[in-house]
Amino acid sequence: MDSGIVRGIAFNCHQLQPRAQECTDKMTGAIAGVSDYWVDLGGEEFKQHCMDWIGKMNKFKAAIALIESEMLKYADKLQGEEQAAATAAAAAASKMKGKTK
Repeated sequence: MDSGIVRGIAFNCHQLQPRAQECTDKMTGAIAGVSDYWVDLGGEEFKQHCMDWIGKMNKFKAAIALIESEMLKYADKLQGEEQAAATAAAAAASKMKGKTK
């Protein structure tokens, strides 16, 4: 696996963040409009389910952000290794070219 693939996967993780935030926003909006009338008819239970879901989405967003961050760090490490390998290969090729003359 090379650094470009790892960066691509990290980008895919990043794309989940806005969708998770949109879900949280919709749940927050749903419970904001629950009137006292609906609380008496089971709205409080609905509200609690929404709050639980919001908490889970916040944990999900934090986990995705951490995964993305760690993947980008790994991609940087791989990129450094790739550059070192390319430099070593170029140096070896240069030495071999000098020996064949």
